[in-house]
Amino acid sequence: MTKKTYPITPAARVTMPCGEELNLTRPRSEGVMSDQELAFCRANNISLAYDPVQIGWISALAEDDFSPTFRKNERSKRSAVALMPQVNALHPQYRLRAWTEHDLSTYVDMLDDPEVWAFMPEAYPDPLTPEAAAALIELSNASNHHQVFAVLRNAKPVGQVRLLFDIDPLNPATAEISYWLGRTHWGKGIGSDIVKLFTKRCFNDNIGITKLIARVHRDNGASAAVLTKAGYMLQGHDPKDEGWTLFAKHR
Repeated sequence: MTKKTYPITPAARVTMPCGEELNLTRPRSEGVMSDQELAFCRANNISLAYDPVQIGWISALAEDDFSPTFRKNERSKRSAVALMPQVNALHPQYRLRAWTEHDLSTYVDMLDDPEVWAFMPEAYPDPLTPEAAAALIELSNASNHHQVFAVLRNAKPVGQVRLLFDIDPLNPATAEISYWLGRTHWGKGIGSDIVKLFTKRCFNDNIGITKLIARVHRDNGASAAVLTKAGYMLQGHDPKDEGWTLFAKHR
């Protein structure tokens, strides 16, 4: 049998047998290849390169947007990082990227749920209308006061992570992380994975941050366990609200 070949187009895009398009020049920051993509490239003699930072394989044609030269041309480190998808080196099925208007339906499906809001500091906006959800998405991408990312697992949004800056006027090197998951994604170990991922990325991408904190409702034992597994230490009650406890992790 003659093996079918997949010529690389000028844009370096190929369509795999499953119908999904593979962009061989996609930026390095978009993460290592999935097992399916890697198998396809090896079967068709497409050149690969090993990424020691992300611990996985990328296309040899991938744009190296991790390089100092690329970063130097961005407007600022913070805004550049906020727009670039991130990837978990140990679990390449996870990616972080900004929410977009195309996510609106999925966003509402996950977040219009009182159970998801049960341990959030804000009250559940019953119901969460598409208009309110669109405003939240816009707000998530509109400020240098925070970084907000949709969490993708196997290319599908499952929740959100957030890094909040300037929480302590006396210590600008402290920032706060938070996260939520859609209820159908609970109990699968996803929370533990993404907290470890996001913690590492927060320290790597924000060199001025030396301490991360997280606030957990006193009745949210599952989230407390997730933070403990990620190396956060219990600090005690939140002085601003005794119904919440503080966890912290130093660089």
